[in-house]
Amino acid sequence: MWFATLLGMASPATSAANVNGAIAAVEKIHALVVAAANGPASKLAPLLERHLDLGEIARKVAGKAWDGAGESERRKFLIVLRDVMAVELDRRIRGDDRLRINEAKPLGARDVVVLTSQIRRDGSARRIDWKMRPCGASFCLFDLVGNGASLTVARRDDYAVRLKALDGSLAALTRSLRAELDGRK
Repeated sequence: MWFATLLGMASPATSAANVNGAIAAVEKIHALVVAAANGPASKLAPLLERHLDLGEIARKVAGKAWDGAGESERRKFLIVLRDVMAVELDRRIRGDDRLRINEAKPLGARDVVVLTSQIRRDGSARRIDWKMRPCGASFCLFDLVGNGASLTVARRDDYAVRLKALDGSLAALTRSLRAELDGRK
């Protein structure tokens, strides 16, 4: 029994490596968004893709529609969701923002939350918490919490209403989101 308990616990070195890896991934994502701040979010989206846990985000925000969708519908939704995430990050992070890491701590056995502040040019600060998960050799973002509001929960709530109006069709939601994104250009 005690051996199984030990196996389930991460060593301090593992926890430190996870925290440091998550911080490095947040810094990378932030740098990508800042570097792309003067261009369209559509150029940012492909750069961000490998830093986002799109599968997890999609399952959370699409709910039952994700479960009932075919593989082709899911792939198309993942692409539009990636583009939505790029717009959301671009909206939250300005080109002249500085990132301050306040703290990072484990969330369960593998995930990490990185607590940051976006320091604006005028000196004001905005808190952003990055929920990160191991993916490949790095960490991926699976939720962003700004001033206490979860991006994933906000998208889920918005999409649930829209999906209800669209008879639960993930394909119809994808088309609607794509039309909105294309209208922003």
